[in-house]
Amino acid sequence: MPIVVNKEEKRRSIALASKSLLLEHGIKNITISKIAECAGVGKGTIYEYFSNKEDIVFEIISVFIAEHEKRLYELISEDISTKDKIKRSLSLLYSDAYYEKQLSIYREFLAISLTSNVDEMIEFSRACRERFLTILDQIIDEAVIKGEINAEARDLVGMLHTYSVGMVVESKVDGIDAKIHIDQFVEAFFTLIQKKDMR
Repeated sequence: MPIVVNKEEKRRSIALASKSLLLEHGIKNITISKIAECAGVGKGTIYEYFSNKEDIVFEIISVFIAEHEKRLYELISEDISTKDKIKRSLSLLYSDAYYEKQLSIYREFLAISLTSNVDEMIEFSRACRERFLTILDQIIDEAVIKGEINAEARDLVGMLHTYSVGMVVESKVDGIDAKIHIDQFVEAFFTLIQKKDMR
């Protein structure tokens, strides 16, 4: 009887096996051969599950995003202030060496996306944005319902995400200490959105 392979599980297992390779070498410096070797499969097997290197990179980055999302959902379920949830959600990418490596890959991905005009990369970026906007929406909605912040803050969720992406770039280009900058930004942001009787 033939063995039935779940294609999505196999894709994910190849991506998981290749995570460290991507973190160590970056997007431009990995090859299908290196990925196959790292995943313990033949090069031909890679092409059974992925159409090209970019497809594998999307899958690996999807694994990183799923890990990041999991941590964000854990964070927003904690019994801490809304301000702390926003601060910690924005600064999570700068919290340890593992995230710093992921941040480096994300910066490389952004650079390639912005210069290559590959529709799949642009669509992938949009999908990622939507996932994180959902989390920020949840934090802000909860605070509005509790009466901690003004309802107009809901209109600023997209700007919070845009700020976080901008910080990814600025912290590298200008050497800004992201954690300090995020703390200052969130303090100013809450001065604007917090209900007057809560200040």
